[in-house]
Parts: sequence; C-alpha cells; structure tokens
Amino acid sequence: MAVITRISAQQKNDERFNVFIQKGAKEEFAFSVDADVLIRFQLQKGMEINEEEWDEILSEDEYRKAFNKALHYLSFRMRTVHEIEAYLEKKEVAEQTIKRVIEKLSEYNFANDKSYADSFVKTRMNTSFKGPGAIRQELKKKGIGENDAQGALDQFSYDQQLEASIKFIQKQFSGRAKRSEKEQKQKIAQQLQQKGFSWEVIEMAFQKAEISQSAEEEKEALQYHANKAHQKYKKYSGYEYEARMKRYLFGKGFNSEVISEVLNSDFFNGQ
Repeated sequence: MAVITRISAQQKNDERFNVFIQKGAKEEFAFSVDADVLIRFQLQKGMEINEEEWDEILSEDEYRKAFNKALHYLSFRMRTVHEIEAYLEKKEVAEQTIKRVIEKLSEYNFANDKSYADSFVKTRMNTSFKGPGAIRQELKKKGIGENDAQGALDQFSYDQQLEASIKFIQKQFSGRAKRSEKEQKQKIAQQLQQKGFSWEVIEMAFQKAEISQSAEEEKEALQYHANKAHQKYKKYSGYEYEARMKRYLFGKGFNSEVISEVLNSDFFNGQ
C-alpha cells in the first residue's frame, strides 16, 4: 500500500501530472498520468493505492498515451488499421493496448478500412492512370482486406477504365517518337498492363483512341532505325547484310514492304 503525498503538473506539459508517494521516511516519484486518468481514478493527496490499483492506473495511462499517439498519427491523413498498428508497434506499445486503441478508433470511425479504401480508389481514379490491378496491389500493401478492396474497386467502372486508358494512349502516342506505330502501341499496351488494366480494356481503348502514324512519319522512323542498324551491320555484305537489316527492322515493328523500299534506296544500295 502506498500513500500519495503530492501531485504536480509537469512543466513542459500541463496535461500530464507527476504523482509522488511516501517511501519510508522519504517522498519519491511514483508515476506520471494525463489529466483524464487523474480524474477517472480521482487521484489526490493522502489517497492510498494498493498494487492492483497501481497496475490499473499505469495500464490506463499507457492506453491514453497510445491513443493520443494514434490521433497525432491520423492528424496528417487517413490511415488503415494495419498502418496504425504498425506505427504503435514501432512505438513499443503493448499488443493488448494496441487492440484497445484500434477498437476505440473504430468506434469513433477514425479507423475504417472500408472508408479508407473507397477514398483511396477515388483519388487514384482522379489523379493517376492506374488501373484496378495496380490499385488492388497498393491496397493490399496497406493491409486492406480483399472484401473492402473489391468493394472500393467496384466504383471503378468499365467505362471509366476505358476512358482513362484512352487518355493515356493519346498522351503517350507521338508521330515523332522515332518508333514504328506497331512498336509504340506495343509499348503503350505493356505500360497499361503494368498499371493494372485488363487486356480487354486495353484492346477496346486502342480501337477507340483514334491514333495513327502517317506514312511519312513511319518512313522517317524507319530511316532512323535503318541508319542505326546500318552502323551495326555494315561489316556484312550482300544477302547477309540485307537479312540482318530486315530482321532488325522487322523486330522494330516495321512492315516488310516499307523496309524493302528503304533498303532499296540510293543510300543503302551497294552497302
């Protein structure tokens, strides 16, 4: 049994109080608590505290400190339950205390994975060219469960995915890219797949994007790559030279008719 001899506010934080007890003939510091704990347990000078009450007070104060840390963490932006748990673990908060903090935050709707997922998907839809696949992976990394993730992704309709894909294609495609139309489309399609769009959406987006490279732009791109290939294969001659050039240029997405036309030009004849 201990007797409280003095309670004083901390100099640097007037919301926390230092509690002192009588220890033999001397007074010594026992613990500190915040104002809510002080009021809840009605701590005051002369009050006797047994061991069980002592543990309860310290446990409640640990919870209050953890709860305040979580609120501070949430003050910057929304967080998932997983993110809050990981943050408190780093702060060396006990597992049982973390569980209690999460329960209280959920009760106040401060920790709500469904709301977080809905907001996250809306933001990605409005500020990026990411598709459902990539967004799903982001949600998974943040600890969002499959049901909440799918529920949020349901708002990303097929038409919205198609519109986003079309915009991305039109932004990326350029007649001056020094690539064949075919190669450009292949690279853009790969990018869209990596961003999480389905092949079904990508194919339809290319059909609706209305992009094309003029014959002149295609020929200029071919000429650029033919010059590069020529520097690489000019040590060969005859059939070997022609075969290597055609194979290289065909791999860049140019059709055989245009390749033959360029290779039969004055520059490449006789190389």
